[in-house]
Amino acid sequence: MRSSVSLRPLASLAIALSFAGLAAAPAAAVVDQNSPRAAVSPLACGWDPDGPSGRAYYNHCGGDSWVWIRVERHHGLSGYDECVGPGRTYLGDAGIIKFAWYKGETC
Repeated sequence: MRSSVSLRPLASLAIALSFAGLAAAPAAAVVDQNSPRAAVSPLACGWDPDGPSGRAYYNHCGGDSWVWIRVERHHGLSGYDECVGPGRTYLGDAGIIKFAWYKGETC
């Protein structure tokens, strides 16, 4: 016996939701730092906290230039400017370092 309910609208909805999920997905996936993929995965450019280790980093991806960043801290501690080179720079404990951002200047 055939059902009088058409599955075509449900299939169309499922496909639409699948594409919507792809559009909302982040550009880079979060990778467990202990996984084998961690060694080959690109790091985030800019503010790059490492949650599992509790360390805060800034990753400068802009070629061979050195740039000024502003480092903001928790607990009412004043922030500071730091000149960083290419690659990942350790800023300190993530419990102290709140955020870091590029100031738009070379140093």
